Amino acid sequence: MQRIVLSFAVILLIGSRLAAYLDWYPQFGRSPDVAVGSLFVTGALAAPEEPSPKTSVARIIPMTFKEHGKIRVDNYYWLRESDNPDVIAYLEAENVYADARLARIKPLIDEIYAEMKPRAVDVDVNPPFLDNGYYYQRRFEKGKEYQVVTRRKDVPGAREEVVLDVSALAGKYPQFHLNRWAVSPDGAYVAFAADFKGDGSNQIFVRKIATGEVVDDRIKDAIGDVVFAADSKTLFYLWSNQLWRHKISSSPSTDTLIYEEHDDTFALSLRLSKSRKFILLDITSELSTEVRYLAVDTPFSKFKLIEPRHQGVQYYADHLGDRFYIRTNLRASDFRVVSAPQKAPGVANWMELIPETPGRFISQVELFDSFIAIDEEHDAITSLRVFSLASMAKIPVPHSGEIGVVAAGGLRGVVNRDPSSKTLRYRVVGPLQPETIYDFHVVTGALTPVKLDAALAWFRQELYQTERIFATAPDGEKIPVTLLYRKDQRKPGGNPTLIYGYGAYCSSSEARFPEKWFSLIERGFVYAIAHIRGGCEMGQRWHDQGRKLNKRNTFTDFIAATEALIASGYTDPRNVFAYGASAGGLLMGAIANMRPDLYAGIVAEVPFVDAITSMSDPSIPLTTYEYEEWGNPAIKEQYDYMLSYSPYDNVAAKAYPAMFVTGGFNDAQVGYFEPAKWVARLRAMKTDSNELLLKTTMIAGHHGPSGRLGSTEERAQIIAWLIARVR
Repeated sequence: MQRIVLSFAVILLIGSRLAAYLDWYPQFGRSPDVAVGSLFVTGALAAPEEPSPKTSVARIIPMTFKEHGKIRVDNYYWLRESDNPDVIAYLEAENVYADARLARIKPLIDEIYAEMKPRAVDVDVNPPFLDNGYYYQRRFEKGKEYQVVTRRKDVPGAREEVVLDVSALAGKYPQFHLNRWAVSPDGAYVAFAADFKGDGSNQIFVRKIATGEVVDDRIKDAIGDVVFAADSKTLFYLWSNQLWRHKISSSPSTDTLIYEEHDDTFALSLRLSKSRKFILLDITSELSTEVRYLAVDTPFSKFKLIEPRHQGVQYYADHLGDRFYIRTNLRASDFRVVSAPQKAPGVANWMELIPETPGRFISQVELFDSFIAIDEEHDAITSLRVFSLASMAKIPVPHSGEIGVVAAGGLRGVVNRDPSSKTLRYRVVGPLQPETIYDFHVVTGALTPVKLDAALAWFRQELYQTERIFATAPDGEKIPVTLLYRKDQRKPGGNPTLIYGYGAYCSSSEARFPEKWFSLIERGFVYAIAHIRGGCEMGQRWHDQGRKLNKRNTFTDFIAATEALIASGYTDPRNVFAYGASAGGLLMGAIANMRPDLYAGIVAEVPFVDAITSMSDPSIPLTTYEYEEWGNPAIKEQYDYMLSYSPYDNVAAKAYPAMFVTGGFNDAQVGYFEPAKWVARLRAMKTDSNELLLKTTMIAGHHGPSGRLGSTEERAQIIAWLIARVR
């Protein structure tokens, strides 16, 4: 389940896509000296059978729930007790068992790890971007696990300064996740939020950039958003559902509470406007939003409201010049762009700039003094449109409209922070196109590549084929499916196939270059992305038809996509595998119950599988926020519907496919106990002898181990496990 920590809730779950202009995920490449293998490296390569530990048996301690006149018994509720030594012993026993089983294919795991490790490129430099008089740049240096952030003044001959050396910051910590960071307007300080466990709880630090001296580190258990006021001494931050004002170097006990949200279906996020004139507080639920704003030079004034929240109305604001620019679904389910005067930004003064195009979901807006750019999701691709602000005439953009992603949204090295620029930075990536970042001059039309993916050094496009097919869902809807495979590995009767699906939160499964799966593809697997309902691949209606009381469409879409791949001859029906993570893990659990006969193996990473129990517990982050995604179990109709598909509650005494399940002990988004409980119930009830593995990372959270190599070892294990199961 994509139960993102509160600091990222608005950005990633609702789809405002106002992502911070930095992210810390490494680019991958492939060592050119790794030979391409052939597919049918199967379980026959495994080491000779040796005795291995028996599967652990979780104790049964029934917990009875009385809900809507029904009795629901949960035999493994006790696994939620993270400080219980018996829980730790159970998880560690499962890890021992999984490691023993994986030891049988260790040569294959080592081979794949050796292929994948060089792809986490040792030296990697993102293109510099201009922000408030400095050029900032991020890079991986040789031998370092984390990036370093540097800057130079925008003057000839300026020397480089280190803003954040993330490897040095991570130092002794087994886990380190750098979340948001912000440089003070005077350029002297950097404030940053650090998560030392992967559980979404952050400590906020303020350092002098010139000396590295920490001048403030006493704010703890915060959300990751930090914004400076114009005086460079006042810092705004979020704690739970509250906005606080803090004076640097003072005790947090003297901080001032500025705003508290009392409706627990709403979450807060904080950011700086493009103009750098306003601090923007987004107050967001799944279906409604409101935005409050404060001039950065009046930090002790009150936040003002752009427009009060209205049920079903979403809007996301930014500011430039003397106007607010707003992306909204008001009278436009796939969103439109309006503007309003700074002095009176309410809905009565909204003037339409870019109208809605039904089926083309506007997911991101980038503002400049002379033009405006929007990312649009449609037809299971993302494309980019650019308009002159003076005339609103469309400016043609190279590459836009191809299968894949062409977007200016703030991901990877795509940063557009200088509103005076005539150059738009955007990325192009597709199934056959490793990511390239371009600078596009909107006046001259000049297109300059500023970063090439390391995969371009080894990837030979002519060896591969990508295709788009459509599966017919039970209700007649056409479901896009994107395929990638090696041409010379196609087999009569179909190939082993890995099908990926997500289908939630209006978060689209983009047709990107599948860098982390190439060790599988190069051994003859077909890699397929099922663009199922629940995302926004075909516009907002795609999300609406895959959430709440329509959630079963997500599962039947995925099954239909699987059947279409088999019927079309791409897939060997004996060797169909499925993969999903987080909310995609719910999908994996549902299809395992609904069509276990269809899959030879299922991989479920940090899966959200205990829908009723988790959505009934408001103490879990974002539970109440997500009622519009999954439903509210307090409402009988929604409870009954969720109970009908909740993977944990629907485990039955029948045969299941082989499964590889993962969890993170510090995961605050999908508790480790969800996969643990699910596996315990499967072990107790399933009638087959197919392999069932549970691996829990005991020092990490939702996104796995931190660092450049991150989850590479686990990924190698999963790929080897899939290959070894081919029949």
